[in-house]
Amino acid sequence: MIPDSTGTPDLPPGPGRAAPVHWYSLAQFGLSLLAVLGLWGAAASTLIAALSQRLVGDVVVDDLPLFLIAGSLFFTGLLLLPSAGYALARILGRPVELPPPVARLLRPTLLIFAFPLLLAAGYWITQQASLAWLLLPPVHVLAISLPLLWLAYLAIRDLPLGSHQRLWGVFASGATLGPMLIMVAELAALLVGIVLGAAVIASRPELVETLERLISRLQAAPPTSEAVLEIIQPVLSSPGVIFSVIAFAALIVPLIEEALKPVGVWLLAGKGLSPAGGFAAGALSGAGYAVVESLLLTSNTTDWALLVLARVGTGTVHILTSALVGWALVQAWSGGRYLRLGAVYLLAVLVHGLWNGLTLLNAFTSLAPAHAPALGTGWLGQLGGIALPLLGVLAAAAFAALLLANRRLARFK
Repeated sequence: MIPDSTGTPDLPPGPGRAAPVHWYSLAQFGLSLLAVLGLWGAAASTLIAALSQRLVGDVVVDDLPLFLIAGSLFFTGLLLLPSAGYALARILGRPVELPPPVARLLRPTLLIFAFPLLLAAGYWITQQASLAWLLLPPVHVLAISLPLLWLAYLAIRDLPLGSHQRLWGVFASGATLGPMLIMVAELAALLVGIVLGAAVIASRPELVETLERLISRLQAAPPTSEAVLEIIQPVLSSPGVIFSVIAFAALIVPLIEEALKPVGVWLLAGKGLSPAGGFAAGALSGAGYAVVESLLLTSNTTDWALLVLARVGTGTVHILTSALVGWALVQAWSGGRYLRLGAVYLLAVLVHGLWNGLTLLNAFTSLAPAHAPALGTGWLGQLGGIALPLLGVLAAAAFAALLLANRRLARFK
């Protein structure tokens, strides 16, 4: 997934000389192909597990999420094929470009009009228990990916992108290396938080006793979600727990993700990117991350259409913040504007953190009536009550900012 270093083809070799090996293309081809095979292997394993569960006829466990995950993994592999293909063409010295009619046909500005139809079809399919496992996966991957690819197109149009190899390499980096690096970093941060929390609990005997009673009740309770939620209700309504969850999701997670999401830009450091090219590369890298995250986090079919719409808003924020950080990174590398980089990075963290915080508040408030009544009262309930419209405003503002930034950079690229 290492993006093409220059975006231009190598010069032909002289008489008696072999063509030089383009190591970036070789690495891009190898890593992209490895990722494709890994994703398709995981998709096949998940599909076999889902089919086995369906053939057994176990109605207690819903197998539809497994089919959605299998379809998402397979589709993600398809999205990485252009990165491997263009890199291989560069290695072989045979550049490949799509014919103009085909390129125009595949433009997201045309395909985006299918999005409302996909939403309607997906909603209908979720109501058909006997057909959903077969029909929903392809509709799911298209409904998730089309609007995000359209947003990426709006962010990068008329900006300097380099070769198609670079474009797809940056996207593939964001789709694979980004999630891997972020997952490792967030797990490490979570582990540190657990260790610190355990140290605090161990230093207070009353908390140790409370935790022991909670564990005993959970062990003796029936294995149902309702029984578990009833037992942990006091924990859910604890201000300390609520603050810890929100702090991690709205502060620690954005700090990590906004540094690592533009991984495609980091890989092009020193390769002559312009600030406009950094913005475009950041948007592509963020789009790759957003597509993979959205595909794998929407396997729950409850309120499927609403989840898909919510992921469009999340993807808009991901693409915008990653594009801004990519732009600031190139400005820092080329002009030493590291204060501007710090300010833009903090702005990206703030926007991302605000989105995550409002999302959690909305989720907490929706849980409050049935499982944690204390969450529905006081300041938390008031904030949760307006979280959904605030998320809509934030998504609209991010979309407008993405368009304005693209237009400004396209004029002064």
